[in-house]
Amino acid sequence: MSLRSSISRVVVVATALTLFPACGSTSGDGDGDGDSTSESGTGTDSESSSTTGDGDGDGDSTTSETSTSGDGDGDGDTGPTDLPDGASCAADMECMSGQCFLVPVLGGLCGECTDDSDCPDGGCSIPNPLASTGSTCNEGELGGGCETDDVCQTDLSCELILDVAGILTASTCSTCGSDADCDNGELCTINYDVANFTGDRTCVVPGTVLDGEGCDLDGSGDMACESGLCAEVDIMGLAQLGVCGECAVDADCDAGQTCQATDVDITTGDVTPAECVDA
Repeated sequence: MSLRSSISRVVVVATALTLFPACGSTSGDGDGDGDSTSESGTGTDSESSSTTGDGDGDGDSTTSETSTSGDGDGDGDTGPTDLPDGASCAADMECMSGQCFLVPVLGGLCGECTDDSDCPDGGCSIPNPLASTGSTCNEGELGGGCETDDVCQTDLSCELILDVAGILTASTCSTCGSDADCDNGELCTINYDVANFTGDRTCVVPGTVLDGEGCDLDGSGDMACESGLCAEVDIMGLAQLGVCGECAVDADCDAGQTCQATDVDITTGDVTPAECVDA
């Protein structure tokens, strides 16, 4: 299922979720003494009570017992507080871990962390809403999620990898942030792992990045690609990536050929690089 489908589904579901007030009724009890019975209830955590005449004609009454039921998990609470990592959530208190990572539009997922401060040995890797996997703590290794350089291991820095329409951004501990961070004339390029909303930046020898692999659109992407071309790939209007390919437009191809654009499947991570095909 695509990210856009996920977003649409979440919006529809969120619109449909409304709260209904408890209902109650009061009526005569039919014994002729003018007293009445009343009942009320609210969902799973409910209380019920009733008052009726005792049938002896003297107008007094008896009251039945009142009961309260929990959520059925035996721990005495009355709400969904035991959701596992990866489950949908709206607040920290709903999760077994005590951490609900909220993603605008898509909602929240229970996980190990919501930011770097929750992870004593490294940073917080963001959840994957498409695969329903929660956020995880890492050790600041290459590709580990981060908010600042401080959580990354020695010689690594925290760099932006993906920005999905401002809804979800992924930054990870990387070898470089620009070409200036690389030695011996190497270039800083991007390795994308789109299906898992992650990746990293690393130094490479010029002209060695194969077609279908990531490249830096705003930097030396063309020089890093073996084909000499780092083409912009638009993913459903939600994100723009640089991917090495044979062409970007028809003019890059020989006469009688057209450029078949790069295709990125964000659910599987499969990339089909751009290539020139016969018209």
